[in-house]
Amino acid sequence: MLLFDGLTAEILILLIAALAVDGYAGGLRWPAALSTAHPGRLAERAARWFDDRLNRAARSPASLRLRGWLAALMLLAIALLTGGALQILAGAHGLGWAVALVLMVMLLTVRQPYDRASAARQALQGGNLDAARIAVDPLTDRDIYKMDAHSVARTAVEAAAERFVTGVAAPVLWAALFGLPGLLVQGVLLRAAGTVRRPDRALYGQAFILLAAIVTRPAAWLAGILFCIAAIAVPTAKPMAALKMMLRDGGKGSLSQARALAAMAGALDFSLAGPRHYAQRSIEEPWIGSGRARLLPDDIRRALMLFAIGCVVSAGLLAGLVVLILRI
Repeated sequence: MLLFDGLTAEILILLIAALAVDGYAGGLRWPAALSTAHPGRLAERAARWFDDRLNRAARSPASLRLRGWLAALMLLAIALLTGGALQILAGAHGLGWAVALVLMVMLLTVRQPYDRASAARQALQGGNLDAARIAVDPLTDRDIYKMDAHSVARTAVEAAAERFVTGVAAPVLWAALFGLPGLLVQGVLLRAAGTVRRPDRALYGQAFILLAAIVTRPAAWLAGILFCIAAIAVPTAKPMAALKMMLRDGGKGSLSQARALAAMAGALDFSLAGPRHYAQRSIEEPWIGSGRARLLPDDIRRALMLFAIGCVVSAGLLAGLVVLILRI
């Protein structure tokens, strides 16, 4: 049920439209005025504003954690109030639905990760490793200059799965459950958590990381299920292996998107995740899946087919829910 009764079918229809719009034109640049008012960018700016004023090295660990929770809860409250106001506007005025659609398109991310991963594939096929590294750079915070061709391909595949969780499954899930407040809350929390500096994640950033995980983990389950269904339509993919791997390896490691990674790994017979190398440190994560880790450009193509069909499946499920709601 939605937080606001009587708007369920309309919200689901708008989600379908937003998936189609971003899938077709998501690579286009927003006008300057809309780009400045993008909820994700506003969340990042607000998170940095709080960080500059509250996250000081001289403070005790307990004080930093408390201040982090205060900042996170303030952003959460702002997102809830703003989303609630926009949903009330949508219910009272036709223009509100146009605003809601624009907000959904802003917070869905279908085309951008697809295009980036596809560009990396084309660069690898052409033997241009540097261009492939540059193509995946916006999709990861790892050190791209330590990547060989296989690492770039694996990073592109992992990024497609991870961005499907945060850019498709999470917005669809939380908007379908709680309308615009749910959509805005998940978008704000995910973008704010992305601004937390890695050394601060156990202190000031603890609240942001925990709240983002609460938002992401159910979406990762949904994404994994969508990948299992999508694997039916992808040549050589194995839907039952995807389901088995999602249940077996989806709980490994600390990654919130592990369920989706496991489903993709099982469907396409890959090994994903594993050790991750950053500019100043490396993180040991367990491998997810039991297939190949040395991925090739064609493996990116197969992963992107799973990504694209997963988007179509999500739209189909939303359409089925609309029909069910209208018949009740």
